[in-house]
Amino acid sequence: MPSVQHGYGSPFSAHDIGVHEYVINALNNNISIQQQLHHYVIPLAYPTAIMLDVAATQLVNAHQAQTYPQSLFPGGRMFSYLSRTDRIRTLSALENLAVDLYVLPSPFQNNAGMVKFVTDALNRFSMFGFYSEWPMYGSTRFFPPDDRRLEFFPLTWQQVGYPGVSLGYRDFRGFLLKIWRNGDSE
Repeated sequence: MPSVQHGYGSPFSAHDIGVHEYVINALNNNISIQQQLHHYVIPLAYPTAIMLDVAATQLVNAHQAQTYPQSLFPGGRMFSYLSRTDRIRTLSALENLAVDLYVLPSPFQNNAGMVKFVTDALNRFSMFGFYSEWPMYGSTRFFPPDDRRLEFFPLTWQQVGYPGVSLGYRDFRGFLLKIWRNGDSE
């Protein structure tokens, strides 16, 4: 996991910042599926966790991944017993559809597009959760956007040298053009 240094020199991991909470929230609230003419937001955090465990089990059974004797995360299932390399290998297998799609949980079962989309979303959501200001909203992070308040300066913003929020960046308003017409002088 990436780590950043705060002012006291202590490293903070993605877990310390709460990136997993962002990913869970995004999976449960930001992905919709279409059924006939309607879009429905369905919670996908739990089915996604099951999908990762099923894919990890397939790789372990095919001797393409090895498990640690105990989970790296309390209460974790098969995916959490894998090393970082094997977890990435599992995500790659899902992204490349190199797993049996029939044994995946609903809504992923035999749905290659959904498997690829959510596997890619896991990467994007992790990046957004780490580098955005969302974790720094603290106790207000689950509130509607208009009700959120930054409770401290994001550590990851310090890491990348981002100066912070500005209340008015100038918009690009086009190029200055001088149109010459017949008879105009330079």
